[in-house]
Amino acid sequence: MRLCFIGGGNPLVGEIDDVMNYLSNYVEVGDKILVIPFATEESKIDRWLNSAKKSFEDIGVEQIKLLDNQLTNQEMKNQINEHNVLYFTGGRPEKLMESLVEKELVQAIKVFSGLMVGVSAGALVFCGDCVITKDEDYPQTKVIKGLGLVDFSVEVHYKETIDEELLSISDKRDIYAIPNGSAVFWDKKVVTPINDVFHISKRNKNRLAK
Repeated sequence: MRLCFIGGGNPLVGEIDDVMNYLSNYVEVGDKILVIPFATEESKIDRWLNSAKKSFEDIGVEQIKLLDNQLTNQEMKNQINEHNVLYFTGGRPEKLMESLVEKELVQAIKVFSGLMVGVSAGALVFCGDCVITKDEDYPQTKVIKGLGLVDFSVEVHYKETIDEELLSISDKRDIYAIPNGSAVFWDKKVVTPINDVFHISKRNKNRLAK
């Protein structure tokens, strides 16, 4: 299993080109991508699908499919197993986790051996502690249970204005703060930053060396 945590960014204007160029080392032209849209609203699914298509077509991968939530739980598991890359969209992380539990997909994801790419909320749920910091959608910072694929947490759409909040909760967990256009690539416990990424732990913040 390899994981890519993307902080955010609009692929239509080239914001995540550097991230996709890095991922091109880990995908093959014939790979099949499955988009898991459970974090987002119904009205935004097409936009996310187009975003995924643009991202992967730029690096030569064209087999991109949306996971249909009308399928049975077993059919969804089969779809996951038939693909090489899982792409989790942004949206609301708690909505995504609730859907994965309800559709009994958590175990299928935990044993998936390919590449998993999470954007924003999709990246948050890869962590054990899924930290949702306060913003216009969330009046208070909260921590929910994630998939537990890694032993650190991430902050997406990172801006320095949230530093005080992140430092205050970094006593109990390591946090990688990822701005738009940046990502963390995790492979066998080795963390590689793509563009600017900051490590926050025990109330200290450091920029990761690229």
